[in-house]
Amino acid sequence: MRYSRQEIFIGKQAQEKLKNSTITIVGLGAIGTVSSELLVRAGIKNLILIDRDLIELTNLQRQTLFTEEHLNKPKAIIAKEVLNKINSEANINSYFDDLNYKNIDLIKSDLILDCTDNLETRFLINEFCIKNKIPWIYASAVKDSGYVFNILPDHACINCILKDSKAEETCETSGVLNTITNLIASIQVNEAIKILTNNNPEKDLIFFSINKNNISKIKVNKNPDCKVCNNQYEYLKGSKQQDIVRYCSSGTYKINGSFNYNNLREKLKKLGTKDFKTAFQFKNMTIFKNSVLIKADSEKEAKSLYSKYIGN
Repeated sequence: MRYSRQEIFIGKQAQEKLKNSTITIVGLGAIGTVSSELLVRAGIKNLILIDRDLIELTNLQRQTLFTEEHLNKPKAIIAKEVLNKINSEANINSYFDDLNYKNIDLIKSDLILDCTDNLETRFLINEFCIKNKIPWIYASAVKDSGYVFNILPDHACINCILKDSKAEETCETSGVLNTITNLIASIQVNEAIKILTNNNPEKDLIFFSINKNNISKIKVNKNPDCKVCNNQYEYLKGSKQQDIVRYCSSGTYKINGSFNYNNLREKLKKLGTKDFKTAFQFKNMTIFKNSVLIKADSEKEAKSLYSKYIGN
């Protein structure tokens, strides 16, 4: 009965395919929260959620799973709790972790939804999916416009059209309307349902602007010189990982480093930490096993804090 209205339209066989599929969502921000909610309401029983951030007040404008009572808690943990209240039958594995080339196998599933806020992670997802022939859906939104692109096995990949992991506007620098993030998430989930039910998913890159309600489809051809399509996986090997990355979330820097996580956790515990098992929070830092997220006004300040508390 729960899915009867949807099942009338897509059919029982398609609904059964959704039930038996596993989807990974990387990033539980504006797009990821909406996409995850739509999926569990549509009958996706198996979800993998991955996010590295804590919930902030500025998130509440557009990240629909969260409320004021959730502030300063991990998005991945809260998202699972809320989604299971929406659909108690959903089997959800959530990871409060920083996705990187060392733990990339976490995303292995039937379909991966990219809801991240940086191109470095997108290129990593792209290489994993191309190598393992897993479909994934790129989605992004900023200001009043957004993109959705299905990356399907043996078709053009994101590296065919995007080259520079630093060339991207962010929500922090340019702003974003909650209407466009909801719209882009809805298109992403609609394409996910098409892919999982073998119902002619879109091959073109979709661009939508809500300023004048313009929608465009851009034909994307496979680049014969694309390194990824030619089995060169630099991000999967870690050779393209940047030492420091600035994320869309307000004043957040990620510094990749080498340190003894357990020893550091015990040392800083004496100064006051909040432990989340897969990571811990100390002052304005969230410390994972191979990286540190730091809230800072500048890259210089982030590096200084890292040096002071983590080491060189």
